[in-house]
Amino acid sequence: MNRNSLYSLLLTLMLLLGTICYYEYRLAGLMSENKALAERLTFLEPATPRVIHPDPPPVFPYTADEVMSKGFSISYRTLEINDKWVRPIYIPLWHSTAWNSDRFCYVPRLIEYNRHRVFIYQGGGSYWFDLSPTMGFTDDTAPMGIAFKSGDEVAIIALEAVIEKILKYENQLQVVIKPTGKGYHIVAIPEQDYHGSLCRVVTPDGYELERPQYYYSKGSYQ
Repeated sequence: MNRNSLYSLLLTLMLLLGTICYYEYRLAGLMSENKALAERLTFLEPATPRVIHPDPPPVFPYTADEVMSKGFSISYRTLEINDKWVRPIYIPLWHSTAWNSDRFCYVPRLIEYNRHRVFIYQGGGSYWFDLSPTMGFTDDTAPMGIAFKSGDEVAIIALEAVIEKILKYENQLQVVIKPTGKGYHIVAIPEQDYHGSLCRVVTPDGYELERPQYYYSKGSYQ
């Protein structure tokens, strides 16, 4: 083999080695990107397509009308009321690339929460960080009133509604709200009035709207 042929062979081998190294580098990058995208998908949706139903509601021994007629009003104090806030369709923290996205962007949970107007919250102030974004509040719109809830109180948050009264009959609690187009109303009731109660949400005429979304101090990971 003459010198020119040897140089050509060496050059070809070097080019081939460089090409292999380049594509191995690209492949490693693509595999890393694919892993990150697959992880983001787990934050957004279930692993396989399936029907997800809400948990079955508890059995209420008394109808909404019975509680309206036989129940007694329990006292509450307003922590905050706002008639300007507009519930958003989407906020940045729900995006899969957002900070702590595995905590907030799981679509089935967001859909479930957005079916509700009323939330019952027993946690301390630190756990409000989990619930607030899930309801659609952002850093500049998050209610401050929840900070005034004491440890022996339970907060009831009504979105796009005003709480008119809260009734209790035996072990049933009934939150009477007047739906509004925007805003929110946050009240606090004594924990002893809430403990062990089944809760429903009705209009002032006694028509049932929903069973409130319960939120405990457990975080919001799916």
